[in-house]
Amino acid sequence: MTPSFTENDTYSSNKTFSYILMAAFGGIALCAAFYIVISFLIIFAPDMTVRLDNGLSIHFGYLLIGTASTIESLLRLLAIIIFLIWEYRAFKNLPALKSNYTEFSPGWAVGWWFIPLANLIKPFQAVRELWNESDPEFDEESQFLHVAGGTPKIVGFWWAAFLLSGILGRLAGMLIDPRTGMPSKDLPLVLIIGSFFELAAALLILFIVKGITQKQDQRYDKIAATQPFSPPPPDFYQNR
Repeated sequence: MTPSFTENDTYSSNKTFSYILMAAFGGIALCAAFYIVISFLIIFAPDMTVRLDNGLSIHFGYLLIGTASTIESLLRLLAIIIFLIWEYRAFKNLPALKSNYTEFSPGWAVGWWFIPLANLIKPFQAVRELWNESDPEFDEESQFLHVAGGTPKIVGFWWAAFLLSGILGRLAGMLIDPRTGMPSKDLPLVLIIGSFFELAAALLILFIVKGITQKQDQRYDKIAATQPFSPPPPDFYQNR
């Protein structure tokens, strides 16, 4: 979709980027589910060990987790890049969707992710604003939503799960001996809890991306259906 309602405010559907994002987040969710299953295997079948080249023994499950984490790292890199592009484009669509009173610009919606401490709250606020301001159920005259926009539960739960998964991920890293690379006996339990929140965060942001993209398309179609069309300019040569 490329028509504009004003000279500078154009709308461009984010469907393609949303499909890529949903695939990437779906893959991350599968990796998180895999970590949970393997961590339970490590707890309940502790004798499945293999001997390493340095003479130490490690549970076979950790080798599987290491392989999956490599795949997950690639998916995360893809998801980060595409998400920032998607978010920038989604905010850039807002003026064409008659949402002119936003706190975040497209650039700052992306930029806040890279500012320490501020990135603990500002990205959440940006996604919340994007969700609310993309709602197709709004009054075109006043440009306000029919229902007051607060914090949608899906956005709040996603951010909580995202932060907790990050904290537990750092804790899991601290449970690996930096000298030998051997895991602590407490690591499987931390992996289970952390992976649960990672799974939840990946699935929730998947549905958030899908929801915002659909909301923007619906809002655009609603505005386009009621947008008056200007008559064509007169043809001065027609009556000659």
